[in-house]
Amino acid sequence: MDTATEHRTWVQRGWRRGVLDWFPVALIVVAYLVLHALASRLTPGAHVQPQLGFDEWVFGGTAPTVRLQRELWHPGDPHWYDYVASLVYLSHFVVTLVVAIVLWVRAYPLFRRFRVLFLAVTSAGFVTYVLYPAIPPWLASRRGDMPHTVRIVRAMWLELGLSDVAAVFGEKSKYAFPVGALPSLHAAWPFLLLVFLWPIAGRWRTLLVAYALAMALTLVYTADHFVFDVLLGWTYVVVVVVAVRVLTNRRHTRGG
Repeated sequence: MDTATEHRTWVQRGWRRGVLDWFPVALIVVAYLVLHALASRLTPGAHVQPQLGFDEWVFGGTAPTVRLQRELWHPGDPHWYDYVASLVYLSHFVVTLVVAIVLWVRAYPLFRRFRVLFLAVTSAGFVTYVLYPAIPPWLASRRGDMPHTVRIVRAMWLELGLSDVAAVFGEKSKYAFPVGALPSLHAAWPFLLLVFLWPIAGRWRTLLVAYALAMALTLVYTADHFVFDVLLGWTYVVVVVVAVRVLTNRRHTRGG
């Protein structure tokens, strides 16, 4: 086999492997589109408890989202931390994917392990959304279940004059799934990065912890999630990681 043929064969195998590796991840997008199609059916029965009750009980009768916004949010006059919060929120759609790509390119065995955990956590979240649809603080406020809050991510786009982008974050958006709040996958993904990368992160561990905490604080402040949602998202990660580890150890034991 000449050099050109060998190279062509290698490229073809690379493409096949790439498609097989990323096809399950692409199915997550398809699943989300299915969820969006179900939103109108799930919204009327969406829950605000126990997450609201938990937050009010733990934080002295007032949900932390309400307290944070009363102290920090100034309509028409956003501060630097509002811009930071918006960037942290939006990083959800980039950071985990970038990490997965880097692992795929540079540490393929780690990518395969990470993909299993990512798919398991996300799928568990999606199943919960269908079985127990729940609303975020901003929607609970709009429906009168709790004091006034603002979805700051949406408000910030309006402040920038980008109403079309802001519409993406509305209750009737063509892209959002407003009753998929419990658990918070926005919080779960950074926490999964923290747990998974911790053994190899070295000096980057501080950044992983900071990112997970920054996302959690952002989600509560921007009225996208209750603290309960965040904690449940972290719990899903722990349960999945432990379950996968136990199953893997059992498989190795039987194989040995």
